[in-house]
Amino acid sequence: MASPVSIVRSIPLNCAAIVPLLRQQLETLEEASEHGTVVLAARIPGKGRVAVPVRLHVRYLAPKTPRFGLTITARTRPALYPRFRGDLDLAAASTAATKVTLSGEYEVPLGILGRAIDATAARGIAPHALEDLLDRLVADVVADVGHTSDAADRAGRRSE
Repeated sequence: MASPVSIVRSIPLNCAAIVPLLRQQLETLEEASEHGTVVLAARIPGKGRVAVPVRLHVRYLAPKTPRFGLTITARTRPALYPRFRGDLDLAAASTAATKVTLSGEYEVPLGILGRAIDATAARGIAPHALEDLLDRLVADVVADVGHTSDAADRAGRRSE
């Protein structure tokens, strides 16, 4: 049985400018996930934390399309962890802001037992891990823009 998830964030940048940057971030993450260096992490009830190396598969649409399909599975023992399948959509919120939505479904493993665990002891772990992933993507895109702007500013000062 699949559980729906929808997470929305806002980025204070123009949508058209973000699409290629986000695409580059996703390409980097997808490649890194093949080497086992992408980890989804979330707090668990109490004082614990769970971190699972994942494989990220990105479905790329047309180059400037503001939508990416995502599938996220555990790298090892995928039958023991939720699997996410959904989309990352970008939409202009204004001329200088973009709404980023990660939506889809995660499938809980282990049938009835898995659903019971997901509804009680593990409640919210998968959505929180996806929130963390989206927050990191947004932060990386904003940092890339800041880094690019700083480099352009330094280059402009040198040419004066």
